Amino acid sequence: MLEMIRLSLGTLGEHVGDAGWALAVFACGFVFAFPVVRFEVSSLLAFPMWVMRIIRRHLKPETNPVGLFAFIFVFNSVAMFCYMMSGGLVFLPLVFGFLTGLNLGVISVKDTQRSVEKAAAGGGAAPPRAWVGLLGLFVIVVELSAFWLAIGMGIRLGHIMRADFSWTQFIEAAVPRARAYLVVLVPALAASAAAEAAAIKGAMGRSPRSEEPSDSDTDEPRE
Repeated sequence: MLEMIRLSLGTLGEHVGDAGWALAVFACGFVFAFPVVRFEVSSLLAFPMWVMRIIRRHLKPETNPVGLFAFIFVFNSVAMFCYMMSGGLVFLPLVFGFLTGLNLGVISVKDTQRSVEKAAAGGGAAPPRAWVGLLGLFVIVVELSAFWLAIGMGIRLGHIMRADFSWTQFIEAAVPRARAYLVVLVPALAASAAAEAAAIKGAMGRSPRSEEPSDSDTDEPRE
């Protein structure tokens, strides 16, 4: 087991530079979200706004923390693994990196706008506990690091496929990356999911009494 961990850490270390490229692509998508929100580009707003509506509809103070943890962990670990393996189709990891940055950027901008509007109207949430903020910081660091490493491994896999596009080469190149993902990144994502579930429950515990979402909360993009 220790040897497997050593090999997995070595594989991740070989992809730090690729993770830097993944970070750059993600950052481009995140920055691009600002003009998308500013000019209400409905085709690019549709998916992140749908995600926001789903979250607001189902995330309530009585939400089971174990179920919340399971959802976050399964979603993140499966999605990032698929992003990494999409390197078999050469350029897809770059596309996923950019779109993830764009979608998170849109959600961040829209959520900030909504918080500012509620605060101006005197309906903002109570300040979060210090431990909630620390857990949130931990989640951001771990999840984004895992995401950039997964995309970075996918980018390198895409380079290999571009040179020799065959199933044999794909399996040979994918196995060590899948091992590194399962041995190191999946446990990290489990810890992150537990911290995120705890932070969400802690933050909701400090919020004012929940209300039914109004029409303005849906953030429907204009046609």
